[in-house]
Amino acid sequence: MTNAAPNTDYKGELVKLNAVEKALVGLREQYGTVPNVQTKDGYALCKKGIKELTTYRTSTDKLRLEITEPHREFIKGVNNYSKDLTEKLQAIEQPLKDAKQHEDERAERIKQERIAKLRESININIWSFLDTIAGLDSNGLAELHDAALAIDLDGYFDVTAEAEEAKADVLKRISEQHGQVLERERLAAEQAEVDAERRRLREENEKREAEQRELEELRRFKAEQDAKCEAEEAEKRKPQPEPEPEPKPEPEPLPAAAEHKPLDTSRLSAAADSYKAPDKPAAKTETVTISRGEYDQLLADQAKLHALESMGVDNWSGYADAMQQLAA
Repeated sequence: MTNAAPNTDYKGELVKLNAVEKALVGLREQYGTVPNVQTKDGYALCKKGIKELTTYRTSTDKLRLEITEPHREFIKGVNNYSKDLTEKLQAIEQPLKDAKQHEDERAERIKQERIAKLRESININIWSFLDTIAGLDSNGLAELHDAALAIDLDGYFDVTAEAEEAKADVLKRISEQHGQVLERERLAAEQAEVDAERRRLREENEKREAEQRELEELRRFKAEQDAKCEAEEAEKRKPQPEPEPEPKPEPEPLPAAAEHKPLDTSRLSAAADSYKAPDKPAAKTETVTISRGEYDQLLADQAKLHALESMGVDNWSGYADAMQQLAA
């Protein structure tokens, strides 16, 4: 194979094609406009044009093949020569490419292993902050946010951007959780205040109701005593027939209620006297005769009053008002 090009006079070979180009001008003028093929002359002209143009076209293609034949052989030889040189060059190049590819793959594996370790470090040292969010109060979340803010991002190299994004995301989530917990704690504190106020009002209401019941009990007791006294006074004012002397019966044993010590009205009388109006004279001490049932009832009422006083009823805030009403 040589690099010498074939000795060809290209201008002489193109003369034949130039003749076709010159004839093309006349052919375009004669057949450039399609005739009316529905007429006899137009149809004949169209048929003649097709035949003449076909002859020029086929002959032109033959001229092309004749002119390019020696060049095709030269091009074929060049292609074969180039292919041989390319294969020899590739035989030297391919081992170098294989060695480089092997090294690139090894370096990439090492890089990916390093990146995997760095990403695992991101999971352990950054993302793990989110594992401790649940259950923390606002103070704990604030401390966790400060700790996350101090995360050191040096040494992440290829994944520095990922580490920065992870840190920013962790700080954002902790801040959001901190805001939600603060709101819940505020609402819980407000609810606790409301519950405490309701409890205080309920206790005050229960205390007032208890005091009202005690006052009503004292009023009822005084009303009963007043009614008994009025009945006794009315009974005294009635004329009594002279009873016939009768033999005295044997004394009967007193009931259990009568075994109590005699009615001690000194404290009640003293309390009532202390709240009497200044202009009202003190009542005279009189002796009255009452029935056994009334006597037993007075003893029971006295025992009840003693029980109330022993439990501190005289320290009750409404005790003085009750004594004033009793003395009125």
